[in-house]
Amino acid sequence: MRKVLCIFIVFWAAQSFGQEKEKTLELDFSGFLDLYYGHDFVDPMGIERRLPFLYNHTKQNRLGVNLALFTMSVKSDFFRANLGIHQGTYVRDNYANEPELFKWIHQANVGVAIDREKRLWLDAGVLPSHIGFESAVSIENPSLSRSIIAENSPYFETGVRLSWQMDERWYLAFFYLNGWQRIRAIPGRNRPSFGTQATFSPSENTRINWSTFLGTDQPLEAETMIYFTNFIGDFRFEKGWRLVARLDGGRRTLPFDFDRNWWGMSAILQKRFSEKFASAFRVEHYNDPFQAISISLVDQGIKTSGLSLNADWKLFEAATFRLEGRWLTGPELGTGGGNSENYFLLGSLAFAID
Repeated sequence: MRKVLCIFIVFWAAQSFGQEKEKTLELDFSGFLDLYYGHDFVDPMGIERRLPFLYNHTKQNRLGVNLALFTMSVKSDFFRANLGIHQGTYVRDNYANEPELFKWIHQANVGVAIDREKRLWLDAGVLPSHIGFESAVSIENPSLSRSIIAENSPYFETGVRLSWQMDERWYLAFFYLNGWQRIRAIPGRNRPSFGTQATFSPSENTRINWSTFLGTDQPLEAETMIYFTNFIGDFRFEKGWRLVARLDGGRRTLPFDFDRNWWGMSAILQKRFSEKFASAFRVEHYNDPFQAISISLVDQGIKTSGLSLNADWKLFEAATFRLEGRWLTGPELGTGGGNSENYFLLGSLAFAID
């Protein structure tokens, strides 16, 4: 089926180029670099953060590169393509199960419009995740660090996306995927995974999103399935205020065992004081008591709550400095029983060139 889809896309793209050969082909390049320095007050001598369910800015007490990204985009009236290559500790921690060559791929996809109004698109390849609002590019997010629910849901996915911009308010998409945050197909026998996305934007200041995933992250022999749903509300108010709230829920089914559920939430309140200065406060909770999707330091699952506060300064057009303090509490943060706490200070200097 994938080969057929690839042939269809190549054929349609060739036809599009033939029909639009007199029109301009747009070619864009962009670059992003996220340098960071972090310090864990609970483990002040360590060189790596000891919390295995966090996958960004994981070095500490030394300067690190979380993400170095170069992206090339090509588009015409009925065709678009994106290629992004990257490196950094984000890649090391999120692409651990991928072959070395695939670890370079941030995104690699092509798409064609299949109607004259260009509202219906078919895209295939390595795509940004349709789940959540926190991407791998830190300056796109209101908080510097990612919430725990963002860290434990896909940042990328591989497959085919059929999307429909119904009108200015409604966007719908259906996904045929090869698994939960994967580029390479799951080794051995496997079944496809699926996803959906529905976004409602009644005004330019309000966006409501509902995304789902139905599939797996293991071979067919494991007989496990993941059922996942995600809700997001993004609201912008007067005087530079913004509120983004997210709620996740998931279930993993297992043979000869009970099903394992997890859920999480985060809410971020951001205030933009000027074009050059902003701040955001986050409250979050994540509950995966049986490690259905996340990894814990101890055999108690993950039941963590947290707060964070960050300040952002735009130094000049291409550079942004961000500073964030984060506090987490939960039984999996220590080994002595009972709740333990974690305090972390993170600084980032990010450069973005379009």
